[in-house]
Amino acid sequence: MFKMIEVVGVSPQGFSEAVKSAVDKLLAAGEDVHFFEIVSQRGSVRNGALAEYQVTLKAAVEVAKR
Repeated sequence: MFKMIEVVGVSPQGFSEAVKSAVDKLLAAGEDVHFFEIVSQRGSVRNGALAEYQVTLKAAVEVAKR
């Protein structure tokens, strides 16, 4: 059984790196990630320059079996 959780990843390099950042954080937290869906992409601009890429994704993580 899976549960869907929503997470945000950020990176100064690009959207792909922001996705990797989000998934890596889930894995580091011990989550058993099976798949993900990108919900939104956006970025931030600071002082007239692109500063950060941001993605929101829904990830399917396995629920512990009882």
